[in-house]
Amino acid sequence: MSTPLARIEGLVVGPVTGGPPTVAGVDLSVTGGQVVALMGRSGSGKTTTALTLLGHLRPGLARRAGTVHVAGHDPFTATGAATLRRGRIAYLPQDAAATLNPARRLASLLAEALSGHGRLSRTERAEQLTRLLDLVHLPTDRAFLRRHPHQISGGQAQRVAFAVALAADPELLVLDEPTAGLDAVLARGVRDLIGSLVGRHATVLISHDPDLVRPVSDEVVILEAGRTVASGPPARILAPRRPPKTATAVRVPVDAALSAAGVCATYGRRTVLTAVSFTARERECLAVVGPSGSGKSTLARCLVGLHPYRGTVTLHGQPVARATGDRTAAHRRDLQLVAQDSVAALNPRETVGQALLRPLRHLRGLPVPQASAEATNLLARVHLPAGYVDRRPASLSGGERQRVNLARALACRPRVLVCDEVTSALDVHTGEAMLALLAELRRDLGLTVVLITHDLATVARWADAVVVLDNGRVVESGPTAAVLRAPGHAVTRALVGATGAAPD
Repeated sequence: MSTPLARIEGLVVGPVTGGPPTVAGVDLSVTGGQVVALMGRSGSGKTTTALTLLGHLRPGLARRAGTVHVAGHDPFTATGAATLRRGRIAYLPQDAAATLNPARRLASLLAEALSGHGRLSRTERAEQLTRLLDLVHLPTDRAFLRRHPHQISGGQAQRVAFAVALAADPELLVLDEPTAGLDAVLARGVRDLIGSLVGRHATVLISHDPDLVRPVSDEVVILEAGRTVASGPPARILAPRRPPKTATAVRVPVDAALSAAGVCATYGRRTVLTAVSFTARERECLAVVGPSGSGKSTLARCLVGLHPYRGTVTLHGQPVARATGDRTAAHRRDLQLVAQDSVAALNPRETVGQALLRPLRHLRGLPVPQASAEATNLLARVHLPAGYVDRRPASLSGGERQRVNLARALACRPRVLVCDEVTSALDVHTGEAMLALLAELRRDLGLTVVLITHDLATVARWADAVVVLDNGRVVESGPTAAVLRAPGHAVTRALVGATGAAPD
């Protein structure tokens, strides 16, 4: 048997202040060319375990026991860390966009990543850059490379970060949810990319997506509450894929809750949305789908007044101001966004409690004691312990941060909730719980949900209607079952074909 390139033995990690450990005695071994997948529910310790391979722990955590070695070096020592960070290990975080310097153009970011190859001629550097971009299926033209990170989609940012991670040709790759936020076609491309890297890199793959893990991994390790509860080959550990269920939401729409008419938006001179129109009805779940870069997230920001646009957005029959600062307090309460980037959406200096108290105090006018009690209730609704009110975002997993963002939106008691990839950072079980919660809120509170997603299986099960975007235009729309069963546009057919999401 090959000597492991990376080995974790008896790892125990817990809060520096004491208390139950976050990781409790985990063992992990990765040989050269092997792909080991870490799976488990949000908060199970997947990312914490993987980050120890880089010698890193989140603030407030400490290693209590165990050893970590990568290529014969201890990453928790200064010498070991310095050696491993010289291109021997690369990390692709879950929130990839947050790692890209917003002040630098993509060409500059990628050129810096390629600098580890030594002195290259201009021609050699251009060839290396083209190879990298082709590898992650990104444009190679000058116009794209001149963009800044905020001028590309979340999926494109994920692939730029992937290119940065691959630039130094590392021995060990640590990939944290590499398909989060990607549409089905691009997710399949990333899966194929990871498969093509097998044999070249040892890989630790953190994912909650069995469809990603099953074809590319050699071994699967399932964590629960910081402990290994199962491990072995994917054929033995993962259940066979089941086809998605047909949409089950109760259809009770009567009036239009949210409408867009002729919405157009740009980034500089680049047109992002062109004459987008749709209607989401009372208590309806309207899904907005499309390839990465089709304008889904920009549409979400336009709807809530965070991006300038032309056209009209109407809330319960009343036009709303284009900028959120010009909207009435009632409109700001009634229309809320749960953003895709859970890191940027939360102030790193604020506790969870402070993040929840602000809308409770300023938009609902609750006194402090009542607002504090309501904050605890909101955490319970999104399946987080009451003790999380004192935590800061850096100590939360990606899925936990997303649930805090949902709780903050619910604090306003909105009538329409715009959810931008609200389940992309969550494991299957937690994502299902989140969607079930949204369905419950629709029934009990009359909430309308605009669900922006790349997951057509989610659309098939939960959405009443669907709008398909491509290059900033609506190319298809209608009842979910009808659109997925007989897609009329090539983009819809490609998305359905990539996931097999057509209802029975």
